[in-house]
Amino acid sequence: MVRLAKSLLRILLVLGAIIFLLWLAIARPAFTKSTTDETLSFINPEDLKRRVIFLSQNAIPRDSENPNNLNATAEYIKTQLEQYSTSVNYQTYQVENTDFKNVIAEFGPNTTEVIVIGAHYDAYGEHPAADDNASGVAGLIELGKLLQGANLTHKVQLVAYTLEEPPYFDSEFMGSFVHAASLRKNNLNVKLMISLEMIGYFSEQPNSQSFPIPLLNLFYPNRGNFIAIVDQLLANQATPLKAAINKYTDLDAYSINAPSQVTGIDFSDHRNYWFHGYPAVMVTDTSFYRNSHYHHASDTYEKLDYEQMARVVYGVFKYIQTLDNQ
Repeated sequence: MVRLAKSLLRILLVLGAIIFLLWLAIARPAFTKSTTDETLSFINPEDLKRRVIFLSQNAIPRDSENPNNLNATAEYIKTQLEQYSTSVNYQTYQVENTDFKNVIAEFGPNTTEVIVIGAHYDAYGEHPAADDNASGVAGLIELGKLLQGANLTHKVQLVAYTLEEPPYFDSEFMGSFVHAASLRKNNLNVKLMISLEMIGYFSEQPNSQSFPIPLLNLFYPNRGNFIAIVDQLLANQATPLKAAINKYTDLDAYSINAPSQVTGIDFSDHRNYWFHGYPAVMVTDTSFYRNSHYHHASDTYEKLDYEQMARVVYGVFKYIQTLDNQ
């Protein structure tokens, strides 16, 4: 009986050690001393809301079947970014004899190493797509406002992508694939690419957060009240960005390092920078693991939390400043 008890104890200790090591490898815990959250001194959540309303109500449908609407949306984004940058251009390419456009705004000096922040502006079908991904585009434009007065040592590109959604997802026709390929062709290095993918949906309800693997319930909260930073299994780009958000805002940030075989890990534009050998992460509210309105007509602007969105944007901005000085 004593021998059996000792054997069970050894098994429990081994399992505990394995779970602990998995926690370290996947969640990469980082304990950060926080400062006063100054988000609302720099960002007005109503500005984010106004842009999400425009994109989700006035710019629909914005899918590949409606290229005129997509290009009108690109024009809106370009006009917004031109308020903050003197260098805003289209990156135009053709798919089946139809023109599609990325919008690229540049900040800082002309360097061979760049920092890229991107968000796709197309939508799935005819849905309003407030969270997916008007939220990311609104955040991208707000970053332009913050970067306007920043003293930068690297070139920073804000890129609004077309054709992230099906039927062109996971193809060379994705706007982010075209952009990443152009950087590689021009021999530019990428210090980091940050994809803003659904950054507006938060919930304080218990069990409002789900995960692709049950084990992850041990590592992360069951309330969808945090922002997630997604990175490759063997990379270490997510941890310092997570730390910056936790340091400079009152919004909890968690990271996950996992292989692309885990559903959702590569479900946005960062995947194409990984493909071209560049470091990249995704900043996300975890999409369909939290937001049941994903790819539905119910993905509307009033369901989003614009103060939390503002904290995401401000945290990303503070990390850009840190990264730029490294």
